[in-house]
Amino acid sequence: MDWDPRVLRAYVDHFLPRDVVGPVIIVFSLEGVIDGIFNQYVPDAYETVGWGIVFLLSLAIVAYWGTVDEEDVEELHERIEEIENEDAEAAAPERSFP
Repeated sequence: MDWDPRVLRAYVDHFLPRDVVGPVIIVFSLEGVIDGIFNQYVPDAYETVGWGIVFLLSLAIVAYWGTVDEEDVEELHERIEEIENEDAEAAAPERSFP
């Protein structure tokens, strides 16, 4: 399977939109607050694993959010079709008529 970087970027832009990633980064910047909560419930030996789980859960929630909006999913499929059509046109030999 040949992965076009533009198709991968379309998926990333759809499932992890920049307007959602920004607030996620802000939440993770509150590390002191979250770290205090972690110290109460998660042993020090598992802190990295705990952070990994929180990060993966936040990505999964954002990705799920991206799949439930049918209009956005249709827009994603249209964008992928545009990219595939552009690739097909670029790959097709140009026809020249004498």
